[in-house]
Formats: sequence, C-alpha cells, structure tokens
Amino acid sequence: MKVTVVRSGGFAGIEQRAESDSARDPVLARLVDRVDLERVPPPGRIPDQFLYEIDIDGDRTTVGEAQLHGPLRELVHHVLGHAR
Repeated sequence: MKVTVVRSGGFAGIEQRAESDSARDPVLARLVDRVDLERVPPPGRIPDQFLYEIDIDGDRTTVGEAQLHGPLRELVHHVLGHAR
C-alpha cells in the first residue's frame, strides 16, 4: 500500500510531504493494519496547528495535530521520518 502524508500549517506554514510503500517497509505495513481512517475525528479549529493529510491507497482524511493519537500518530511520524 502506498501511504502519503502531507503536513501543513503551523506558525510558518511550511509544507512537508512524504510517501512510502508498505511493500518495501514491514513496519509501515503493520502500522497501516492498525489505522482506521473512517474513525479519525475532523480537525479542530486551533490557530497555527499542523494539519496532516493522510492518503492510504486512495482513502484520505485530514486530521489536526491535537487529534493525532495512537497508531495514526505512529504512522504519520514513521512516514515523515523516512521521507525520500
């Protein structure tokens, strides 16, 4: 599965984009299995917060930094940390 994460917002408004493929990343494959994008709450209205657009093989959602918890947080940090 192809996973794309785009972080935007924050005080400076700088965008960071990363993608990875679970076929080449076994850690990512395990994280994807633990994430349910349909259960992600909408981003709250918090000034200068980061927003994360997450796409897992065409299933997309946007989440605010304040709502980024558990396996979803692990997935986002893993993909952004292994950006290519």
